[in-house]
Amino acid sequence: MALADSMGRPARCSLVNVTSGESFDCLFNPPQLEERIEVRWSRLSPLGLGHQVLQYESTGSRTFGGVEFYVDRFFASAVETDPDVLAFATFMRALTQPPVSADTIGAAAPPRVLVVWPNVVTIETVVTELDLHFTDFARDGSVLLYTATCSFEQILDVQPATGARA
Repeated sequence: MALADSMGRPARCSLVNVTSGESFDCLFNPPQLEERIEVRWSRLSPLGLGHQVLQYESTGSRTFGGVEFYVDRFFASAVETDPDVLAFATFMRALTQPPVSADTIGAAAPPRVLVVWPNVVTIETVVTELDLHFTDFARDGSVLLYTATCSFEQILDVQPATGARA
């Protein structure tokens, strides 16, 4: 690897609304990513046995909690496309509500989101929690800086392959 390659900007995290096809490239990669997997066990207590027997029930979906996305208007204005900083908040809110055109029970749920962070994780999820923290405002009241903190849970339509990577 050349020195210039190692100093280049890392690949950005992208979010894709699977229903609408709309995508959003993050201006900054989240500072950390915490993955959680719950394994469920039943505790059986046979009479006369001095301890409980654990019986496997299931493994829960992968979850990613407290993922922080920073949105900074000054940084965005330095980017050649000059994205609207509030567009990301609108995009994230859309991932928490069923589409307006939902005409079937299956469609009456918030859309799935594809999280693509090259060389880290690519996973189809749903948003389970969203917090928007607006922290800096211009004199005219417009938002200069905010953080979107969200949690994702993997959607599994098929049994995952064992040993599969993100």
